[in-house]
Amino acid sequence: MAETTKKLFSEFPEVSTQQWEEKIIADLKGKDYEKALVWKTNEGISVRPYYRAEHIQGLDYLMNVPGVFPFVRGNTATNSWLIRQDIVVTDLTEANKKALEVLGKGVNSLGFKFKECSPLNLADLRILLQDICLEAAEVNLICTCGKCDFTQAFTTLVQEGPWDATQVNASLNNDPLGNLAVRGKFGVCCEDKAFEQLKAQMEVTCDVPGIRTLVVNGKIFGNSGASLVQELAYTLSAGAEYLIRLTELGMTVDQVASKMKFELTIGNNYFMEIAKLRAGRLLWAQIVKAFGPENDDSAKMIVHSETSRFNKTVYDSYTNLLRTQTEAMSAALGGAHSIAVLPFDTMYEEPTAMAERIARNQQILLKEESYIDKIADPAGGAYYIENLTASVAAESWKLFLAVQDQGGYLEALKAGFIQKEVKEMAH
Repeated sequence: MAETTKKLFSEFPEVSTQQWEEKIIADLKGKDYEKALVWKTNEGISVRPYYRAEHIQGLDYLMNVPGVFPFVRGNTATNSWLIRQDIVVTDLTEANKKALEVLGKGVNSLGFKFKECSPLNLADLRILLQDICLEAAEVNLICTCGKCDFTQAFTTLVQEGPWDATQVNASLNNDPLGNLAVRGKFGVCCEDKAFEQLKAQMEVTCDVPGIRTLVVNGKIFGNSGASLVQELAYTLSAGAEYLIRLTELGMTVDQVASKMKFELTIGNNYFMEIAKLRAGRLLWAQIVKAFGPENDDSAKMIVHSETSRFNKTVYDSYTNLLRTQTEAMSAALGGAHSIAVLPFDTMYEEPTAMAERIARNQQILLKEESYIDKIADPAGGAYYIENLTASVAAESWKLFLAVQDQGGYLEALKAGFIQKEVKEMAH
């Protein structure tokens, strides 16, 4: 029987880091090492030309398996994600028809976007969601005006329907802080009332655990030109603000965190975007832990990723396909809960049927051809990505603390601190 413990290539001597460095310096022939080989990112991170096992020493989470706190390696034991397509709702029947059509073409997460103020009642939702199995497809109701409240009607629909309420997954994009950042006001009420209303909305959905009542919108930063560190830090700051405000109103951290979902953009910085999602889960887990949750699962950061709008072109729009493909792959490798690939023509017209089909198929290719969903935490243990994860986490935490020094997210937003920082980065 062959020896199974034999070390391969033992006849070759090991090469130390010092030897590598000496050889690199010799080959540079007097050039400055830092200027020639160390990449300085917009986020202030120094990326070395190579990494070795010694560079990931001390990262305790590497010993954890996917699905275990602090969830850097993923929220579950698999790497499966949901393929999402958003549908603009102008007519309930037509939106339902389109939803059923795309569900048959690979989509398993639906986003219904209401551009006009549309206070839906129970009868309206029955039309919109007719023949859609809520146990098989995630439903996300999105009011772009920030004033609509679908909470009671949707919860009633789920509870009165034929579905097992414990198997239904959905989100309702209640986000008063996001409304404030985009529109300058919380929505339909003042600051104090906004958090009280949010608490009431969470309590309405308490018997349907899969409904995420609060969706923290971090896309507003990424699509405005923020760096990925800024996007992550400000989104986490908003999440922490919600934890503080809602626990002060008497809710437990488990009740609040389990009803939260995050939305982030995915840009074209391939490896850094993978690291951003992993770092986000690490930091959010630590933030939630500070509030003393009873259940570790409450510290999971559920992220919906959408390909960035900021870097897309209108002049040669087919090149957007290259951007969105690598962006979708970053989101998948980073462990996103769901991914939406924007059609290549989104920036200048209502997406065509062909553009929407290609956008769906881009994700299907990642699953059915590349099998990215078959391996839990594909990036785990890679020296480069693990170091990027640690670096993005460290820089994001510094900025998170800077926001806390301003008095927290809300005060930093009111003072213009966040807007100023994003504007400087975008220009």
